Amino acid sequence: MSSHIDALEALRTFGYPELESRFLLFVALHSGVFLRRHFLQFSGLQSGELITNLLKRLQKNRHCRLLRLSKNASVYHLNSRVIYRVVGHENLRHRRSHQVDYVKAKLLGLDYILENRKFHYLPTEEEKVSFFTKVLNVPLSSLPVKTYKTPNSRAEMHRYFVDKFPLFVANLPSKVAVVHFSYVDPGPFGLVVNFVNHLRSYAGLFSHLEQFCLIYIHQSSPTWKQAEAIFRTFVDSGFDSKAEDLQLPKYLELRLAWESQQYEKFGSSELLFLNQARKKFSGARYEEIYLKWKEEGALSPMPAESRDQRQAVKASFVTYKINANYSALASWRSRLMVLRDNRPTSSWPCRCPGSCPSQAALTCVNLHR
Repeated sequence: MSSHIDALEALRTFGYPELESRFLLFVALHSGVFLRRHFLQFSGLQSGELITNLLKRLQKNRHCRLLRLSKNASVYHLNSRVIYRVVGHENLRHRRSHQVDYVKAKLLGLDYILENRKFHYLPTEEEKVSFFTKVLNVPLSSLPVKTYKTPNSRAEMHRYFVDKFPLFVANLPSKVAVVHFSYVDPGPFGLVVNFVNHLRSYAGLFSHLEQFCLIYIHQSSPTWKQAEAIFRTFVDSGFDSKAEDLQLPKYLELRLAWESQQYEKFGSSELLFLNQARKKFSGARYEEIYLKWKEEGALSPMPAESRDQRQAVKASFVTYKINANYSALASWRSRLMVLRDNRPTSSWPCRCPGSCPSQAALTCVNLHR
């Protein structure tokens, strides 16, 4: 693409050689963060000198922020507006500070892409919107969208595919081009309800496709079996984003948390939902489901006879496990949570740029120093 060629030429003006320029473009478009091993995997080389030279240039140009996880492990965040302006996406959310689980999801997504580079990915919002609306003729109103309001005005801004999970088009053995979506579960603290909300946001788009595949990418998540059952139920419901059964996983998780006295997971909205869900999911059938889920950690799909036969959509669900070591990131998250739980709000100032997504300094676990 000519825009990528222009971006590579612009990056070289900052002193980055060809290989480094291609890697920085790759990271800026797909994740915004990387580890040392990602550059070595991208280059196909094992030279420590190469990655050291890249990091020196990044720090000299102030294009990168180092997030030290431990003595021998760091995450590198491309946070310079200059980098994203050069690649043609100055306002890409990758350059902003994010919570630990978000950062890990981006790193896992980068792992997946590096291990599966043969596919044609659509990394940007513009590419995805253009593909679905112009090639597949999906109405813009059916795409997953999130509305933002600027702080100093009432103007609304619509952003599509804000999750930025890997998405590509691949040919099956039948030579049919099939869209492959993905969901990245950062685990082990990820909630299955987040997956439910993700499916709901894609309901309109899924309903316009004749065939698609959803890849569940994880590293150490215990919830993939539940996710598969939820996905089957979602497909069988005709992609009904209001399907009652999609609220069941949230109820099960909150009920178990309450019975386990994990009260830190509850706010007013969670308490209200749990009280309402206890009434909705009452009776011997749901009690049996809860006990089985508590024991096995998985939900059973809907019985075949209850499925909606209207759906001709061929939807497949596959899992993909990343075998990389992320123990340092898990340790960092644990240290942050200890600090959060043991310091008063006044001594734990949040330094998120602008409005912190946690909305309270005490609950902010962002990767910023």
